[in-house]
Amino acid sequence: MILEKGNTVLSVKGLKKSFGGQIVLGDVSLSINRGEIVLLRGENGSGKTTLVNILTGNLEPDAGEVQLNINGNRENFSWPRQWWKEISPFDHFTPERLVWEGVGRVWQDIRLFPTMTTLENVMVSSPKQRSENPLLALVSNKAKSEDRQNEKTSSKWLNKLGLGDRLDSSCDKISLGQMKRVAIARAIQAGAKILFLDEPLSGLDNNGISEVMKYLESMAKKNAMTIIIVEHVFNISTILKLASTVWTLSHGKVQINKTDEIMENTSNNENCLHGLLQQIAGDKGKIHTEQLPNGAKLTVANTDCLDGSQNILEVKDLVIKRGVRTVIDGFSFTLKAGHVYILEAPNGWGKSSLLDVIVGIHPSESGNIILKGEEINSLPTHDRIKKRMAYLRSQQSVFTSLNVEEQRRLSKTDGQLFNDSFNGQSKGGNLSGGEKQKLLIEMLPDADVCLLDEPTIGLDRDSIEKLLELIKQMIEKGKTLLITVPEYRGARSEESGM
Repeated sequence: MILEKGNTVLSVKGLKKSFGGQIVLGDVSLSINRGEIVLLRGENGSGKTTLVNILTGNLEPDAGEVQLNINGNRENFSWPRQWWKEISPFDHFTPERLVWEGVGRVWQDIRLFPTMTTLENVMVSSPKQRSENPLLALVSNKAKSEDRQNEKTSSKWLNKLGLGDRLDSSCDKISLGQMKRVAIARAIQAGAKILFLDEPLSGLDNNGISEVMKYLESMAKKNAMTIIIVEHVFNISTILKLASTVWTLSHGKVQINKTDEIMENTSNNENCLHGLLQQIAGDKGKIHTEQLPNGAKLTVANTDCLDGSQNILEVKDLVIKRGVRTVIDGFSFTLKAGHVYILEAPNGWGKSSLLDVIVGIHPSESGNIILKGEEINSLPTHDRIKKRMAYLRSQQSVFTSLNVEEQRRLSKTDGQLFNDSFNGQSKGGNLSGGEKQKLLIEMLPDADVCLLDEPTIGLDRDSIEKLLELIKQMIEKGKTLLITVPEYRGARSEESGM
C-alpha cells in the first residue's frame, strides 16, 4: 500500500546548542512531513552533526522543543527540562527511546559488528525478537519461525542494495561502500520511519550509488519513509534529483529552500582530483591511464617523461586475501618519485586492502613490496613509517578523548592548513566527520610516499581546495602520492600506455 504524504512527523522549535560559549545552533525551527526527502547541507563545522545528534537523541539541546508524530504516537520533548522529568524513568531523551519510536540513523563512521556477517548485522537489529530470550529460544516454535522470517527479510534488504552475493561475508572484510549499504539495510530492518543518513553516497562507485538512490526513492514513495540526508559536496547534485527540500545550515541558522532554487549552484563539484592532474601536466604534459584488472584504472600526470624519474615504490605479484576470499590476485605496479597517481576502482575491488598491505597493517599472501629499492615485506607498520611512508585511511580514526590541540602536539603540526577552522579545545569524539578528516590530514607526517584513501570524504569545497593546494606543494617537493577514489563518474581525456 502506498501511504499518502502530508502529515508532519518531526518538528523542531527554537532549538539552541552551544559548546564552551560558542553558539553552534541558534534558534533553529523546522519541520518535515511523512515521505519527504530532505538534503541537509553546510560547511564543515556548521553544526550539521550537532543537529543530527539532537534529532536522533544522541545529544540534548540547551533549549528548544522536539516533537515526534510517528504511527499516530505523539511525543513532545522540551528544554530546559523540568526537574521531575529528569528523575522519571520513562521520559528520557535517548537514542534507544527514539529508535523505539521509529527514528533511525546511519553514521558517517560506519558502526557495524566487524566479526559478524552482513546478514547477521542486519538480522540483529530486528526489534522485539523472541529468540533474544534464552528460554523462548529453546522452547518456542514461534521464536524459530520469527528467526526464519527475520533472515528472509534481512536478505531481501541486502539483495535490494546489491549485496546478495555478500550475505556470508564478515563486515571487516568488505569495502567502505559496502559497509554503508549494510548500515542502511540494518536501519530499515530496525523499523525506522524517519531515517537520518550521514553521507550515504561517499565512497560508493557508480553501481552502488545507483542502487542506493533507487532503494531510497522506493522507500520514500512506497513506504512513506521520511529521509534526511547529509551528503558530501561531490554528491549534492545527485541527492537533489531525489530530495524535494534543502536545509542549509550556516552560522547557527537553517535556511529552507526547494531544490530547484539551488540547482544552479551545484555544478562543477566533481573532477577535482583529475582537474589537479591536468594542472600538474600543464600544456606540454600528458595524462597517462593504465587499465587494471576488474575495471580499475591507475592514472598519473607527468610534465616531461616518466622514464626520467626514479622508481620509489614497486608492488610485484601481490596476492591479498580477506578471510577465504581473494581480493587481489597477482597485482603489480610501479610508482615513480615526484608524481601523483589516482587509483579508481569499483567498491569491493580491494583499494583499501591494497593500501593496508603496502603500509603493513594487513599481511599479504604472497608477492613483494619494494620501497626505495629495499624489500619491506617483513617490516612492521612503524618501521615503514620511519622509512618515510605516510597513510591516511578512509576510516576516520582520531583520539576521541584528546582535544584537537593535544592531537596536534602529538603529531607536531601547527594546524595552519585549514586556518584553524575548528575549536582547538574540542575533543576528538565531538568532531564532525569533516573536522576529523581535516585533523587527520593536518597530522600526516612528512614523508616521501603518501597513501591517501579517499581523502576528500567529508570535506566541503573550501577544504578540498586547500587539500589540492597541499598535494601540489608535496609534488613540487618531489613527494609521491597514491590516491584512491571510487569508480569515477565524469568524463575526461585519457591516454593509455603508462
